[in-house]
Amino acid sequence: MSPHGTEGYNRAVARGAWIWLSDKLGRIWLRLLLINVTVVLVPVAGLEFARIYERQLLSALERDMNDQAALTRALLEQDLADGIELGDRRHRAILEAAAHRTRTRVRILDAQGALLVDSHRDGPPEGPEPEPPKWLPSRSDTDYRREPSRLLLRTSRDAKTTWPEIAERSEVRAALQGKDSAQTRLAHRPQAVFLFSATPVRAPGPTPRTVAGVVYVTRSTRPVLLELYRIRTGLFKVLTVALSLSVGITLLLAFSISRPLSRLSRAAKRIARGERGVALPVGGSGEIRELSESFRTMTEELDSRLTYISEFAADVAHEFKSPLTSIQGAAELLSEGAHEDPEARERFLNNILLDTQRLDRLVSRLLLLSRIESRVEGMTLVDLHTLLERICKRASTHEEGSTRGDVELHFQAQHTWLRGREEDLETAFTNLIENAQRYSPADKPVVVAAQDFPHGIVVSVADQGPGIPEARRDKIFERFYTTEAEQGGTGLGLAIVDTVARAHGGRVTLDSDVGVGSRFSVWLPRDHKKRSS
Repeated sequence: MSPHGTEGYNRAVARGAWIWLSDKLGRIWLRLLLINVTVVLVPVAGLEFARIYERQLLSALERDMNDQAALTRALLEQDLADGIELGDRRHRAILEAAAHRTRTRVRILDAQGALLVDSHRDGPPEGPEPEPPKWLPSRSDTDYRREPSRLLLRTSRDAKTTWPEIAERSEVRAALQGKDSAQTRLAHRPQAVFLFSATPVRAPGPTPRTVAGVVYVTRSTRPVLLELYRIRTGLFKVLTVALSLSVGITLLLAFSISRPLSRLSRAAKRIARGERGVALPVGGSGEIRELSESFRTMTEELDSRLTYISEFAADVAHEFKSPLTSIQGAAELLSEGAHEDPEARERFLNNILLDTQRLDRLVSRLLLLSRIESRVEGMTLVDLHTLLERICKRASTHEEGSTRGDVELHFQAQHTWLRGREEDLETAFTNLIENAQRYSPADKPVVVAAQDFPHGIVVSVADQGPGIPEARRDKIFERFYTTEAEQGGTGLGLAIVDTVARAHGGRVTLDSDVGVGSRFSVWLPRDHKKRSS
């Protein structure tokens, strides 16, 4: 593979890996889990701080012991200079008093390492001294100094040898040779870290001064470590419970969220494949239920729209079929010789002209209906009074010889503004008024009235024509329904009115008495903001 091919392959692999990772991390349950686990694991940092604190505490205890040993050494060297020997009764009283305040064991040894004075000769102030502990020579000074509380988890199997006699201990031997020394040892009963510090006491005289004795300081860290161990154990318990609860709650929440969403996703894919009547699950609570309800409403609207489109296409095909068949038949007859007969030719050509005019009217009306149904621009405030005045004035303007009557406007509504699309409203009211004029006697005016009703305005158009039989009233708003196809009716005028009313959140109703006339009423919601002003 060429270098360019290898580079392209690597980029494709990296892109694929990134897409896969993004998809996985985008899962709701995983994101919730990561967030909750991250929040819960924050206290883990506290455990590390506890370990750091333990090490710092051990160092602080050692410094305190060294300071105490240095202070005791200075006191003893001053007494030696004053002629007071090591092990004097005064020294015993001082050490015992210091032990009560500092919980530290202080011993004075002579130049051979023999014990002269012990602040704990009657046992430690806090209780009897434990049995002789075991000793871990090197490990106690490394692992347990790094993390002292670990010793509380050890057992007696960790013990290797017994502690040597005081004079044989390494720190004491070093002090007898004139060097400051310290050691850390582990006791298993009770388990604790013991800190030892040995400091030489020099006799007065010329330099170099000889070692007259040793200040041997011992301190147990058990009380402090027990408290730290208790805190850490409690923290571990809390952390374990919190982590378990977090994981459980996260999985529960993720399950209650992702499962309904997965079902909705599967249903959406089925709908996208063209399946009809897909049952949408309604599960979960709160926003998930609202989403399910909204999705179901959208699906029902989509099914309704698809059904409408299917029926509309069938109606259009049916309406177009008759004039097209007529045109085709006339054209075939003309091509077969009918054009030689002037009378037949004129009749066939006239039929073709009438059918094409009907098709043109159908296409124009269908385009208008389609534009109204698919209009997406927002609505604006419309002055209904001004709009109706303009329409009525135009409808009352007749050409000479017209048989249409006048139009009277009775605007009784207190509020003239509503929110809508002025062009569509003008089309709807114009259709109603023209229909009313067509059926009314020339000497009988068409009455247009506007009145208030709760939260809206109703505009009625009344004629004094023959009325509409009850059997036809249920079909009057259906597309392509007309009894005047021969006179050029398309059956779309009232369908357009109904579509405009529904697009504005309203409706159209019909009241008709045979022999008296008909009244079409358009109920439209009013703009509340404008009304309140």
